[in-house]
Amino acid sequence: MLPDVAGRTGTTGHSIGQHGHDLGPGVGRRVDDLLDPGRPHRPRPQPEDRFQDRARAGHLGHLSKGETAQRIHLDEQYRLHQQGDVARRMGFHKHLPDASLISGGSVMVDRHRHPGLHYGPAQVHVGYHGHISPRYTDQCFRHHYHGPGYFPSTVWYPHWHPWVAWSWHYRCPLTWDPRPLWCRPIVYASCVDWVPYAVPTWEPLPSVSCGTWIEVERPPLVDRSDLQLLAVRFVDAGHPEEQLGPRYRVWFRNNGQTAIVTPLDVTLLASNDGRLVSGLPQAGVRVTSVEAGDTQAVDIRLPLEVGTMGRDGQGQTTPFQTLHVLVDANRVIDDPNRANNGSAIPRDQILPVDPATFESQPDRQAAGGEVILAGEGYGPGPGKVMLVVAGQELDAEILGWYDLGVRVRLPVLGMNAPLAAELIVIRGDGAAANPIRITIDPQQATGPELLPPPPQ
Repeated sequence: MLPDVAGRTGTTGHSIGQHGHDLGPGVGRRVDDLLDPGRPHRPRPQPEDRFQDRARAGHLGHLSKGETAQRIHLDEQYRLHQQGDVARRMGFHKHLPDASLISGGSVMVDRHRHPGLHYGPAQVHVGYHGHISPRYTDQCFRHHYHGPGYFPSTVWYPHWHPWVAWSWHYRCPLTWDPRPLWCRPIVYASCVDWVPYAVPTWEPLPSVSCGTWIEVERPPLVDRSDLQLLAVRFVDAGHPEEQLGPRYRVWFRNNGQTAIVTPLDVTLLASNDGRLVSGLPQAGVRVTSVEAGDTQAVDIRLPLEVGTMGRDGQGQTTPFQTLHVLVDANRVIDDPNRANNGSAIPRDQILPVDPATFESQPDRQAAGGEVILAGEGYGPGPGKVMLVVAGQELDAEILGWYDLGVRVRLPVLGMNAPLAAELIVIRGDGAAANPIRITIDPQQATGPELLPPPPQ
């Protein structure tokens, strides 16, 4: 039986939505078009509210003046956002030491700043992390992380609490989605099993081992369709309590002058020894069409079993080692160059998607209150959540964190009237999500007085 794209085993597959929930048979729709009208979300934004419009108009400069913003080159990150793949282009994956250097021991943290907090093996990113609650681990369990090798291999992962379920299932409407258009996955139905055959020697993917879709030169045009795998990115690690495996995003392009209207399969398979053979855990989607010159992205979730395919020296289970990616997996397209249709990528060399924040819940909260953020690309453990208010950068206290959501407590502020503020999630490697606006109301407790904003 074929695992469907949500990572559950079944005889029939289903499309996955933004965070991997079942949506029923897909017909090639972008996830933006699948918003549940019954789920609360922000009203349709005005042009001055959308992240892309604010960035284009140069209205984000006030966010880039603080110390943290300058350290992570926030202005440059937002300038590069239009095409995406920002973290790779800025080399953030090179800023952290190899996780193998720290994964065997305990990470040292400031115990005066985080009293009573014990992280154990490799939980805190050796990079950017903010104020972490001393009770952060109370609602977590130890879990193998399937993501990039520069992140910890074992993390504290949140149990399936309501805040996790909300952030996991949040679907971002088209008008609000902060991601570049070609970074928004298209939803398709799942595909049939891959029929084993001897694959060619794959051509290297562009730029890095997991590829990119940015400024990739098209080969000489051919009359026939020519599919090319461009890139693969890690999205989230799944959740064992919901029987969900890891999710990946795959980019591919039709280099030919002819549109592809014959359905084709994009399939992922996981192996430990690098061999592509029958019987491997797999999942995939059936792409219905690809226009000439068009680049598409699709999300595929592997089954949960890929997280326990190996054994370490102590006999403990470990995740798979190699991700096999096949575009037109069952060879239904007359493609003149099949060597660029796939790749075998070491799992730990697959970079994460760029951070993006879709929504806050609530979007108006009293100082000292809790806020949940839904998004993607946040990484496996505490980075930093920066509150920008009245021209100042403040740390929100981190209560929970995983790839698709963050739970924070706002600082207590001395104020007597509501204040407009913005929250920015910063991943441990320094990659920043788009800002999201919130309103902070006064509360009875007295906090630090806010200084006047700096002169413009």
